[in-house]
Amino acid sequence: SDEENWYCECPKLYTGKLCQFATCNENPCGNGATCFPKSRRDVVCLCPYGKSGVLCSDAINITQPSFSGTDVFGYTSFLSYSTIPNITFYYEFRLKFQLANHHSALQDNLIFFTGQKGHGLNGDDFLELGLRNGRAVYSYNLGSGTATIISKPLDLTLNIHVIHLGRNLQKGWLKVDDQKNKTVTSPGRLVGLNVFSQFYLGGYREYTPELLPKGPRFKNGFQG
Repeated sequence: SDEENWYCECPKLYTGKLCQFATCNENPCGNGATCFPKSRRDVVCLCPYGKSGVLCSDAINITQPSFSGTDVFGYTSFLSYSTIPNITFYYEFRLKFQLANHHSALQDNLIFFTGQKGHGLNGDDFLELGLRNGRAVYSYNLGSGTATIISKPLDLTLNIHVIHLGRNLQKGWLKVDDQKNKTVTSPGRLVGLNVFSQFYLGGYREYTPELLPKGPRFKNGFQG
């Protein structure tokens, strides 16, 4: 089992969290890459950090992470960090980023996410930040209801954007670029964020929105 207390035991020819992929019988992908079937005859190799190329055989030195959103097969590029300790009652994040393409990068894009599925009393505990309709959207659920802050539209004349956000018990706050600080208080009585998953930046592994807790569920990964 993984962090979510359930998992699927897949029949022989299938892989994936929901057994949604037919296996690559003769896996051509190298260096520990994940093989996913593109069609009955064609596969796509999802490369691990530091590798690139069709079969993930080329070494690549990444100096600046770049995210391309969600591809035609529904996969995203992402970074995942082990569970961040000590964010139960308080956390603070500061992000600096550039957008790749204003048209699509601002529509419905996940910037970061951590959470659990199927545990909270009134939904699932989670913390997420994304972009929707040109604005930054910050949401969290401590188990007794979701709190959300939506910024004003991002100033597209700025090359680099800065988002500063945090939470202390039920009270959360969001500051975007030169905009005024906005605050929110989460509903219900619970004050602690309990998450067991890794911290995902830029996307989500095996991008199946159904596996995310019932939050805004951004449709695409980050582009920038």
